[in-house]
Amino acid sequence: MGLPFADQVTASGPPVASLCLRVRGPSGDMVAVAPRPDLMPRLAWVVRHRPDLAALLVVTTEAALYQAMVDRHAAELAARASEKLPDRLSARRLRRIGPKGLTTTGLTVAALAAVPLFPQILLLMSFLSVAAVRLGAATEAVRPPRRPEPLADGALPSVTVLVPLYREAAVVQDLVRNLSALDYPRDRLEVLVLMEADDRETQAAARRHLTAAPFRAVVVPDGAPRTKPRACNVGLALARGELVVVYDGEDRPEPDQLRVAAAALAADPRLAVVQARLACDHAAGAPLVTRLWALDYLALFGAVVPFLSRHGLPFLLGGTSNHFRRRALVEAGGWDAWNVTEDADLAVRLARLGWRSASIDSTTWEEAPVTVSAWVKQRGRWLKGFAVTALVHLRQPVVAVREMGVPAALALLVQLPLSLLSIAAHPVCLVLVAWGTLDGSLWQSAGSEAGDALLAAQAATLCVGYAAAFALHLAVLRRRPCRGVGLWLVPLLPLYWLLTSWALAVGLLDLSVRPHRWAKTAHGVVARPKGAPAGLDPRQDAPAVQLTGE
Repeated sequence: MGLPFADQVTASGPPVASLCLRVRGPSGDMVAVAPRPDLMPRLAWVVRHRPDLAALLVVTTEAALYQAMVDRHAAELAARASEKLPDRLSARRLRRIGPKGLTTTGLTVAALAAVPLFPQILLLMSFLSVAAVRLGAATEAVRPPRRPEPLADGALPSVTVLVPLYREAAVVQDLVRNLSALDYPRDRLEVLVLMEADDRETQAAARRHLTAAPFRAVVVPDGAPRTKPRACNVGLALARGELVVVYDGEDRPEPDQLRVAAAALAADPRLAVVQARLACDHAAGAPLVTRLWALDYLALFGAVVPFLSRHGLPFLLGGTSNHFRRRALVEAGGWDAWNVTEDADLAVRLARLGWRSASIDSTTWEEAPVTVSAWVKQRGRWLKGFAVTALVHLRQPVVAVREMGVPAALALLVQLPLSLLSIAAHPVCLVLVAWGTLDGSLWQSAGSEAGDALLAAQAATLCVGYAAAFALHLAVLRRRPCRGVGLWLVPLLPLYWLLTSWALAVGLLDLSVRPHRWAKTAHGVVARPKGAPAGLDPRQDAPAVQLTGE
């Protein structure tokens, strides 16, 4: 794949003044040809024998030439970036529900609730399935991580890193410093920084700081929807690497992460993607919501994802530090530009194609939300996207199960619809159990036998769920202690889960009226520890977080 003439652009070296030949074709379009050494004799022939064309020789820069080719194919790129997936696998067909749809949904929920014990049993199953995964992950947290044998430099594949940015001029300088620290041969690495056409401020920052290889600024052709996955699809069309990696602008990956990922993918030809751990590097001194976010990530990427990976089960990818085998990514059709959690959706589509996913023992440090409103906005978008992903892949449930197999289908069922149900049910069960405790009906017969049994089952399930979650987080804290994230946070997790239920309500409301709206998280709003990512250890002290903007 890739653009015509893209292989004629040098892959490394700083932007330098270079000659290019512009030829006006029959349609009047201008086509640029980059000056490789083998093209120089042709240019010389033109200068000697075609003075009419020689007058068209101009001086340009490699960056300008590259962007000119992107602009030349803008219409094709824009169309493929947002319309490539078939309707049955895309969220493009989702429409706002509206008042009529909300009324229908409410009547359906009421009808199900009228069926004796059906809703309660479904919710209890959701709680228990999520608790079972957490208990399994707690055992995984005490296992030592495994690393594949490293590849020699000569065996390393070419890598394209995609960094989509939107209104993030403040992070460009740090982005260059953090990704320049990656230990990977520069002749096999390119970094495409993808920016939207209307984001002039970030483009200006890119012109100031992206001045050397392997960085290349790309202005994404204008189009809809204006989302991260759409920008990544444009980057995929331009990418020349055998592996394709996605980072966010504020990420600080460990320097050897690309080597670890390349070795893991080389060891298993059926492996489509490997996920690095994501962690917060500014939890010390941060607000409570930031510390709980950091604890949540410690459990998810330090135990749950490795547990599913070890057992060959698919898991929902994080939005960054995904290392893809390009062939698998192209076979899956890239990202769904209409899904606000494109990472989760892509994980399901790869599983449906028979590809495997795995985790790697490497960390990427991220910026966490520092206010409750920012956290709710971010988590609400994620949960909205999980609901969208579940709706898309449950359109043909029998086909989906047949394609990915029963174990993989069950694993994704727990992570998507059942997980959402447990989040929604948590405050309801908590209120019912609290009420039963206060009025004594939980401890003595107060109604029908079925009602008493159900209330007791709810209390027992709630206790099992809490115990599983506490065991998981305590185990992961023992294995990977992190400054600013202490044991005293574990008893506060129920409050965090109630906040998650509120975020789910916000996300579902947004889904009902704006299914494709992307609620973007602001980055670059905190002062994070200085220095190279390699020097950052989660067990070391880190300076207190400082707000630098909103």
